[in-house]
Amino acid sequence: MATSQENVNVEYGVGMSQDDFMRRDECLVINYNDEVIGTDNKYNVHKFVTGQAKGILHRAFSVMLFDGQERLLLQQRALCKVTFPKVWTNTCCSHPLHGQTPCEADPPRTARSTEPVGIRRAAIRKLKHELGIEPSDLKNAKFKYMGRVHYWAADTVTHGSTSPWGEHEIDYLLLVRLPADFELPLRPNSEEVMDTAWVSADELKGMMMQPDLLWSPWFRVIASALLFDWWADLDKAWQLEPFLPIQRFDPPAEHRKVGGCHDEPVATELGDLHAAELKLKWESDERRALTLSTETDARKRDLTLVTHTLGKVKGLKQGGYGKVRTHHHSKFDQLRFSEICAALSLKWGPGRLHSNISAEILADPDVKFCDDKLGQVSRSFAMVIRCLPRKVVLDVLIFYLVLRGLDTIEDDMETFKGNADLKCDHLRKFGSLYLGDPEWKLGGVGEGDEEALLSGFGAVSRVFNSLPPTSQEVIRDITLRMGAGMADNVGVDMGQGTSDLAAYALYCHAVAGLVGEGLTRIFIASGLVDESAAGQGQQVWPFCKSVEQSDGQTYGLANSMGLFLQKSNIIRDFLEDYVDGRAFWPQQEWKRFARTSELGEFARPTSHGAGLYAGAYDANHDPPGAQIIGKGVNVNAISCLNFLVADALELVPDCLEWLARISEPQIFRFGAVPQVMAIATLAECFNNPKVFSGVVKIRKGMAAKLVLSSNSIANVHRWFYFFALDIEKRCPATDPSRDKLIAATAAICKFTADMANAKRWELFVHMCVLGSIVVALFAMAFAVLLFN
Repeated sequence: MATSQENVNVEYGVGMSQDDFMRRDECLVINYNDEVIGTDNKYNVHKFVTGQAKGILHRAFSVMLFDGQERLLLQQRALCKVTFPKVWTNTCCSHPLHGQTPCEADPPRTARSTEPVGIRRAAIRKLKHELGIEPSDLKNAKFKYMGRVHYWAADTVTHGSTSPWGEHEIDYLLLVRLPADFELPLRPNSEEVMDTAWVSADELKGMMMQPDLLWSPWFRVIASALLFDWWADLDKAWQLEPFLPIQRFDPPAEHRKVGGCHDEPVATELGDLHAAELKLKWESDERRALTLSTETDARKRDLTLVTHTLGKVKGLKQGGYGKVRTHHHSKFDQLRFSEICAALSLKWGPGRLHSNISAEILADPDVKFCDDKLGQVSRSFAMVIRCLPRKVVLDVLIFYLVLRGLDTIEDDMETFKGNADLKCDHLRKFGSLYLGDPEWKLGGVGEGDEEALLSGFGAVSRVFNSLPPTSQEVIRDITLRMGAGMADNVGVDMGQGTSDLAAYALYCHAVAGLVGEGLTRIFIASGLVDESAAGQGQQVWPFCKSVEQSDGQTYGLANSMGLFLQKSNIIRDFLEDYVDGRAFWPQQEWKRFARTSELGEFARPTSHGAGLYAGAYDANHDPPGAQIIGKGVNVNAISCLNFLVADALELVPDCLEWLARISEPQIFRFGAVPQVMAIATLAECFNNPKVFSGVVKIRKGMAAKLVLSSNSIANVHRWFYFFALDIEKRCPATDPSRDKLIAATAAICKFTADMANAKRWELFVHMCVLGSIVVALFAMAFAVLLFN
């Protein structure tokens, strides 16, 4: 095609430095199908760092311009270029940009697509900027779009084997041919180009053999796979139809980083995908799905390669499904006197929690199995469950194990891969057929202790059958409702989260709100808790009966309590859930903050403030990356995180009201401990970029303090007041959800202020006494050692 006379942005780049270009130019972020999914600046898309080892895939173009003698114009990139400086390459290679006038973003290509006008506009813009070629000089030139290549390469030649820079592009290839008698004037921009050369095909082959010349990896791919064939007969090349399938190329060994992030299967990923795509029709739904699935797997592999590498040193999340790093507090940070005293008291001292499951009951091997499994699948819940009154302790223990078994089936993404109907069948039958069947068991589902629980589930059923009929009825009812809800969601694609806030709340109701409802029913049926605990709170839930329908027993408070705990877990477990392919952050909300339509964007260090926030990037693991990571970095992931924390905090008044209606001390502590742990977890997650690179945890000593002091409503109020103030004080002035968050923390402080302030001195004295006891115990132990 000949160039048209339409306007292009020929004033692009005037007065801008390389840093300006890298920060301001917005590249088109694409998926493996070359569909635009968002934008990001040049700095971010070219960072080959921990969390995005192959950078961010974006759209590019490469121009091969021939003169009338069929010589190709080469350029040597300027020394001041951030990526691939000093290398020889094709005439011009750059990016179509977002926000240019006229538009440079072309729609996805199909067999019916015409020439990519946006790419041509970008090419003319950059030919002017880099080489001083005026658009008028190209008015009689012939342009020919040939097709696309997908490649990635780390800039290891320039920056060494741990290079923090690289290219990951789907590159549009343009041939440009000048009239036979036209001499093209060149005015190279020294900020972009340090040398140029017109070469024949043989001369280029000779130059590429010279060991002292550096070449761009994309041009090596283009030249070796395509260019020389076209160059052999340019007239014929102009008659060729552009190839529609994207040709994909893996990087040579010299353009892969060391350290494991670019080893197999990453090193052969694109070649393997290309081979699989060749077996399918390019425009088929099957091929498109294969490509996107491969991309998703590759993205998650990049993340888990990082976390598993770090995990060898720092440990992965506990449990059978642990796939991501756990962010522990340093030993120095945990050296806090009051927390050490609390931990020692809880472990060996007067604060130690005692089980109400008697030795006589544990003599039953089935009960012993259930008690053992409780401790293995949940250390934190086991502690508070065992302390419940004897009248309900076994009922709640079995309730927990039944739901944990159901949850294990739902969570297993490997055993039921390709057989969703079987998973749905198990989920729906779990409460109706399996529960109560003393012989039923299920092997090979789940991992570790969860798998063992299902393999020995007959013991759980036998103990269930011995419970009071009222408890059996509640447990079966909740299990049936949860199983049905889980089955309804099996076929729903949760890879990008729930659809909106309503769906987010409904999911939390199905997996946690129902638990709060079931526990409340068990406690009320036992006579240990007043019926008012089944009442309505400030939050009105569409999945609860109205006050009129239920005679006031809506279980709204109980549902709010469950939703608060589940939302706290979902916020904390962002990365683990995303890697598992079952994310829950509501799309309606996270897409307001994201730069792309891909939730995994938040896991990239370029989205969560790496280089700006302390602890957002592991400098010890990647020193070169740490030096450049802050350039152009975004904080959109942090903004979304803080919105969801504010959303969860709005449930706190209902949670505290539910606790206020519980007068039985052991049941109160059972309900209070998870609640204070949840507010502490939210405080730990708030404004914390580590949420996007692993699982954050509160300090062990802090957890001990929370358990010890969650024995009264006044103490609980004090903790909620403390953490709400802490979150409020740390809220950035520029946070887009600041008003929402301040309103939520203000409501908590208003609810808790009176009791919280009244308990301060009492708690201080309590901790001093506790500290004195611990010191005395240490002194006694030292004396025994000394005199023996």
